[in-house]
Amino acid sequence: MQETKKYNAFSVRCHLSYFATAVLLFSLCLIGCERRTWENSLDSPDQIGLAVVDALNRKDFEQLNRLRVQRDEYVSWIYPGFPKNNFPSDFAWNNLNKKCNIGMKRWIQAYGDLNLSFISISFKRPKESYGGFHLLRGTVLTLKDISGKKLKLDILGSVVVMNNRYKLLSYDDG
Repeated sequence: MQETKKYNAFSVRCHLSYFATAVLLFSLCLIGCERRTWENSLDSPDQIGLAVVDALNRKDFEQLNRLRVQRDEYVSWIYPGFPKNNFPSDFAWNNLNKKCNIGMKRWIQAYGDLNLSFISISFKRPKESYGGFHLLRGTVLTLKDISGKKLKLDILGSVVVMNNRYKLLSYDDG
């Protein structure tokens, strides 16, 4: 009888140990496998197009900037997913950021006074998949001016899709 009690106590400790191990592994997976949530990401490419047109019409540089991937997102999530190269992530980010700032200023100057309306956003190139995200490339923004004339603009870079959320990777610098 005493052996049964020892066995039961041992059995309970083992089950608790297995349970504790399972909880620990599950917790680690939640930490390591956390879904990445992007600030200012949107539900669809069309929402990006609408938001870009709204920011252009208001000449809102800050809003255009918020619609694109930010430094921490790029360095932590995007850059590591690309094929390996010899450039450090900060170098790549600085080049991309410079290009975007030039593009955003240029497009506000060119289209900020036209009171444009969004028609559609499309992609001329096939979707590319990388580590944890996809790129929609060859972005074409189709707009209409106040006279009804359609404009097809190649002012946006690629769109990043991660966890079914969308964000601009960049603006074309023209």
